Amino acid sequence: MITRRDFLKLGGAALLTAAFTKLKLSQLNNPTAPILYHGSRRYPRVAFTYDDCQLVTRLHMLEDILNQHPEAHVTLFPVGNALATVDQKDPGLWKRFYEKGHEFGYHSFYHDNLALYKPQQVVNDYDKWLNALTQVLGTQPTVHFARPPYDIISDPFMYMCGQRGLVATLFSIGGGGPSSYVMNAIRKYQNGDIIQFHTREQPDSQDMTSTSQAIPFFNGLGVRCVTLSQLYDDVLRDQFNSNGCEVGAGASLTRTCLE
Repeated sequence: MITRRDFLKLGGAALLTAAFTKLKLSQLNNPTAPILYHGSRRYPRVAFTYDDCQLVTRLHMLEDILNQHPEAHVTLFPVGNALATVDQKDPGLWKRFYEKGHEFGYHSFYHDNLALYKPQQVVNDYDKWLNALTQVLGTQPTVHFARPPYDIISDPFMYMCGQRGLVATLFSIGGGGPSSYVMNAIRKYQNGDIIQFHTREQPDSQDMTSTSQAIPFFNGLGVRCVTLSQLYDDVLRDQFNSNGCEVGAGASLTRTCLE
């Protein structure tokens, strides 16, 4: 069985799939890290993700929706400075999400443009963020995913992902805006889609309304709402067939088998 750690070590051609792209790090000697835009198109699953997570009232709304749909699991991308602030307003809120099987990913500490950081500064920012998450959860979770603020994939951000063994994560459906617009996009979904929502105050954002409509929509179609880890596992399942061969993509139709 190929583990996530093995997958990250493979790099190179193993990243040439529809779900990943390889970024050229022109000035950094850095382990290659994958970029995930969506999961496998074969399996009836989608992932809901929530950026920023600064507003307690929105988090309470999300918690209520998920309590009504315990079969659904999501991935939260809170900024680091919101972790303690939210925990002060509702002690245990983050723990409740974690204990119910929801997942956390890195989204910077202050929601800065990480392209303006030096590479080691981003590594330090991630470590600071992880320490803050550990404090509010009371345990250090396993973190697999990182989403850059403003969705800017940069050399410093990718350097950090390589150093900390994280999968850079974007999305295939963007939330935000009136729920009617979001639901129109969601109704055109494909298996494996990653849907980006936010839990911050935005005048034109109705992401909690969209969430409350989207989960029953997918349930009615037999499509599961899962964490990014489940989608990632699906990609690994597609990436390597039962003979341990890597499936090539793009111009090449060759396969490279592993020892």
